[in-house]
Amino acid sequence: MIFPALFAAGMMLVDTTDSVLMVGAYGWAFLNPIRKIWYNLTITAISVVVALLIGGIEALGLLASA
Repeated sequence: MIFPALFAAGMMLVDTTDSVLMVGAYGWAFLNPIRKIWYNLTITAISVVVALLIGGIEALGLLASA
C-alpha cells in the first residue's frame, strides 16, 4: 500500500507546483493585452510542435515495423 500513497503524494506535489507556476504566468500575461496574445500563441505553438514530434515518432515506428 505504500506505492499508491507515494504516487498520490508525487502527483499532488507536481499538480501544486504546476498550479503555482500557472498562476504566476497568467498574472504576468494578463497585465498587458499584447503579452496575453503572445503568451497564448507561444503556448499553442509549443503544443503543436510537441504533438507533431510525438506523432512523427509514432509514424516512424509504424513504418519501421511494417
